[in-house]
Amino acid sequence: AETWRGTGGRVLAQFLVPSPEVPAALAARSEGSPACGVRDPRVLAGVLWRAPGGSWYVLAAGSSDFASLEVSGGVEGRSDGSVLAVRASAGAEADLNGTLRDGTRTTALR
Repeated sequence: AETWRGTGGRVLAQFLVPSPEVPAALAARSEGSPACGVRDPRVLAGVLWRAPGGSWYVLAAGSSDFASLEVSGGVEGRSDGSVLAVRASAGAEADLNGTLRDGTRTTALR
């Protein structure tokens, strides 16, 4: 078994809206994390997003190893697979978790 000792780099997750004019927004960031690397290839992140029509959503995506995603707290919802979209209210705060295909539970990148 290998041991990771915290010498990893910076991990960033970005949110891209479907528009070439709008720059990416930072969704999550972690310093010295093994996430998204060879020792921990799984990553999960989400954002609170306002659609052009004015509705708010929690949008989340995980790497392909995720079997389901769940948001709780100020927003409640669940999806099968590695993407999630749940209606929310402006300023909502929620916890994002996922379950990997092997049954392991994990939290979002912070």
